[in-house]
Amino acid sequence: MNQRQSTGYLYALGASLALSASFVFSKSALNKLSLVQFGLIWFSLGIVWNGAWFLLKGDYRNLKDSFISKTRTAFTVAVLEGLATGLFYMAIKEMENPAVVSFIGNIGPVFVTIMGITLLRERFHTVQMVGILVTIAGIFVINYREGGFAGFTDPGSIYVIGASLLFSVATIVGRKYHLSLLPGYMSLIRSFLLALAMLLIFNFDSQMPDLSIAIWRDLSIGSLMETLIVIVLAYQALKLIEATKTSLIISSKGLWTLILAWIFLDIFPTGMQLAGGGLTLVGVWLITWDRRTILQG
Repeated sequence: MNQRQSTGYLYALGASLALSASFVFSKSALNKLSLVQFGLIWFSLGIVWNGAWFLLKGDYRNLKDSFISKTRTAFTVAVLEGLATGLFYMAIKEMENPAVVSFIGNIGPVFVTIMGITLLRERFHTVQMVGILVTIAGIFVINYREGGFAGFTDPGSIYVIGASLLFSVATIVGRKYHLSLLPGYMSLIRSFLLALAMLLIFNFDSQMPDLSIAIWRDLSIGSLMETLIVIVLAYQALKLIEATKTSLIISSKGLWTLILAWIFLDIFPTGMQLAGGGLTLVGVWLITWDRRTILQG
């Protein structure tokens, strides 16, 4: 493993940990706020975090060359990420345990692998097909209810699968056009679009309630993690390693979310959900399995 790959893996792991933390903080805030109230504050704070990063890091200087191309790429990925993010938070609002949302979201690497093979011509092994089947089996186990798979009709499950598909498309676009993609710029656009959408909806929603220090803490830390740190680290990883490997490492978020939800929210999945989540992790690992890497130690 060379230094470039090692750095890419560290970026992806950092993104996974930050995303897991954002799931837990967002669930804590959503327990007390409506989705629109939550989204308005969460993404408004995201504008602050991303705006500060964009100015302090001097990313605006990188827009001088190929402004139209970079803006088009950033806007395209931002729209895809924004739609997916909205669905994800709808799922977190609907489902009791954010770790279950995260485990179902592991269907994402299946989409990324299929699109990576067909669109980016990334390498494919027979064992990856096994990984896809194992991951799908895990999703079925998670959604199993007594008497059948009624969990697939739950709004939360539908939201997660739709969000995972959109995130996967964004990942492929980001990988394909990574030379013209500025993650901080894209994230700033995404936060602005989502905050604007929530503001327009908020006019028809209830008034903003009084917010405790604890809620402000959850919103501030969570939005910093999700709207800035995850985006920057994930797309930095895409510049250094393949889309499928980036997706694999970020998919370990289910394990970290499980631990954090247990510690901070006192929530633990059911036995079936835990078994299904474990299957999705195994499936994702198989999807990105590289025989040559393993034989070389």
